Amino acid sequence: MNDTAILRPGAVALVTGASAGIGGAVAEALSARGARVICAARRLERLRDLVEALSTPGLALELDVADGASTRELIERLPADWRQIDILVNNAGHDLGGRSPFQDREPADIQAVIETNVAGLLQVTRAVLPGMHERGRGHIVNVGSVNGFEWAADSTVYVASKFAVHGFTASLRQELTGSGLRVSEIMPGTVRTEFAAARWRGDEARAGAFYESRGAVLSPVDVAEATVFVLERPPHVNISDLVLRPA
Repeated sequence: MNDTAILRPGAVALVTGASAGIGGAVAEALSARGARVICAARRLERLRDLVEALSTPGLALELDVADGASTRELIERLPADWRQIDILVNNAGHDLGGRSPFQDREPADIQAVIETNVAGLLQVTRAVLPGMHERGRGHIVNVGSVNGFEWAADSTVYVASKFAVHGFTASLRQELTGSGLRVSEIMPGTVRTEFAAARWRGDEARAGAFYESRGAVLSPVDVAEATVFVLERPPHVNISDLVLRPA
């Protein structure tokens, strides 16, 4: 590990969507490098189990990124010694009702995807960024998708959300040039998690068949290792976009 990197023993990291999959794996990987991790998600009991298993002190934070009040009060809800966030990993996201023609999508599902994947990510970033800016130090990692630059039929809403994440990440990176802050995006292909089951409202059989049909897929650990790589670069290096594909 580069001892000048922002990922170092004692650094404070906030990971959204940490109750499962990529978020849980990222929290474990950052903790293994000595960071103190705020594990944020809606499922508090799962977060508490995760925090208990971490190798460094952790904090379970019940957070619905789609709830504006919850994100606006994020920093104030943290104990004083957890508020100086060095690392933000925006991972929370879903594709409720996805993999179907756009005209068949339920309006409520469309709104839910955009509120979480786009508005939620922006609002969490907005809550954390002022403190980073004041300290002149911080690294924001947005977990996007290859669907942030590749479109796909029957995935219109998810693709739209990830194109938005990609555009926001690039624009924010440019905006923060010279500030001492870095912004990165990790864009994985298919990752085997609970994501597909959530898309189809708990249909595990359909989710399993989907992953089997894809052939090779990534694991949450693959994305976590890529996140660690990005965060361990020295201060003069910013990994802007990192694309991961199954071999």
